[in-house]
Amino acid sequence: MKNELTSAKKIKSTHYYYIWIVPVIALIVGGWMLYKYYEKLGPLVIITFKNSGGLEPKQSFVKFRDVKVGTVEKILLSKRDTGVVVYVRMNKDVDPFLNKNARFWIVKPEIGLGKIRGLDALMSGAYIQMDSKLGGTKKYIFRGYEEPPLIQNEKKGTTYLLQSDDSYALRPGAPVYYKSMQVGSINKVDLAKSGKSVNFYIFVRSPYDKLINDSTLFWNVKSYSLKLHDTGFTVDMGSLEQLIVGGVSFMTKELDGSKTKKRFYLFKDKEEALQNRLGTEHKELAFLMEFAKGSGYLQNGAPVKFRGFRVGKVYDINASLVQKDVHMRVKASIDVNAFGGVEQLRKLVQKGLKATLEPDMLLTKNLHIELGFDGKGERMQKVGKYYLFPTKEAKPNRFLLHIEKILTKLENLPIKKTLIATNALLSDTKEPLVQMLQEIKSTSKALRGLLEANATKELPQQLEQNLQKLQTTLQLFNDLAKTYSKDSLFEAKLSQTLYDIDKASKSLNRLLIKLEQKPNALLFGD
Repeated sequence: MKNELTSAKKIKSTHYYYIWIVPVIALIVGGWMLYKYYEKLGPLVIITFKNSGGLEPKQSFVKFRDVKVGTVEKILLSKRDTGVVVYVRMNKDVDPFLNKNARFWIVKPEIGLGKIRGLDALMSGAYIQMDSKLGGTKKYIFRGYEEPPLIQNEKKGTTYLLQSDDSYALRPGAPVYYKSMQVGSINKVDLAKSGKSVNFYIFVRSPYDKLINDSTLFWNVKSYSLKLHDTGFTVDMGSLEQLIVGGVSFMTKELDGSKTKKRFYLFKDKEEALQNRLGTEHKELAFLMEFAKGSGYLQNGAPVKFRGFRVGKVYDINASLVQKDVHMRVKASIDVNAFGGVEQLRKLVQKGLKATLEPDMLLTKNLHIELGFDGKGERMQKVGKYYLFPTKEAKPNRFLLHIEKILTKLENLPIKKTLIATNALLSDTKEPLVQMLQEIKSTSKALRGLLEANATKELPQQLEQNLQKLQTTLQLFNDLAKTYSKDSLFEAKLSQTLYDIDKASKSLNRLLIKLEQKPNALLFGD
């Protein structure tokens, strides 16, 4: 019975470990993928902006040199400031550029007069633009810019500072021209700390920045100028795009000049930039001038000149009536560097330099301020915050006074009476003049017949008769000439005619004497 029973045996399974292969492989693959993910994952960068600018978490990205190098993970409101905090996960390969040189700003589409940029953001949405270069201390927390920075390292060129008294409605993004070619743009426009001038930061691309040196002049191209000259007038204006958008243009007088300046003056227009001026550095200071006998023909913006050179301009005029004269207090800016500086200008004032109101053009009444030496020097006194520049009363223009005298004489000439007298004289002498012409015609005909005569013996007698007739005609000419004024044009012409006739009479007289001595001389030519 016992034998009949089969004994149970344990059979060891050798396949139980195969069920762990799949999880292990999945774990390895997942770990490898996680490792690769974190290996590619760059640092987390924190950027603060005044507002989000349209950025969206998990959608907006960061671009550097037109390559996507990061993604916006989240946006939170700042607890310490009124702005926002943007967390950006950067790619690992951009980590060397995350240093103190890095700059971030939001790019969004902006379309306006004189300002067009960020058009690529129309399709992709707002994004963060990054600019940096290698080197420098590592940094992962930044304050973002509201406008693009002045220096963009991916572009080669130079940034210059222009200063002017007015903004001329120029905006960032407006072009910079050289000979009507765009070579740069305006990056930033702001008010100087003093509040007296406007700063323009322009960027000129390479190699055009090599054209700028100490002799370069900059001017606003949005305006146009009308210039009068001897042959008429000319209108200088830019293209339609320049008039609408505006911009800055420049020219360089000497292309091989020295390069020591990074700050220039921005003139109102091309005409003002090319005007003759003293000195190369432009530094204007305000002065106060008082004129006891002023005139409303002096306008704001009128130039201040010294011997034909423009050295400043008028920017404020206050006038009041004192008895019968207009008292004017004029504020004008003068380029002190044109005279070698403030101290040198003070010395020139002590030597007699004064300001005078002078006509700006011969045919107009517009005035300008002319600086000239009067011989008697004064010291510049300070009135408030302005120095009082000495003035003198303008002397009458001798040239204009001479022209006025000539015009007065012309007006007083009895032209009408002279014409009436001339007409009466011609009416009175009409018949004698006709008779005289008939006598001349008759005398001419008689002479022609005399020369054609064959009887040479009768020739002297006939010549004598015709000469007597010619003398009668001359006497008639003299009587007629006496009826005209002494200095008239008719008498001059008549005197010349009488001289010619007298000369001809003397020639005929010599011929008569010759024929009396030798009657056959006319035939044989002796």
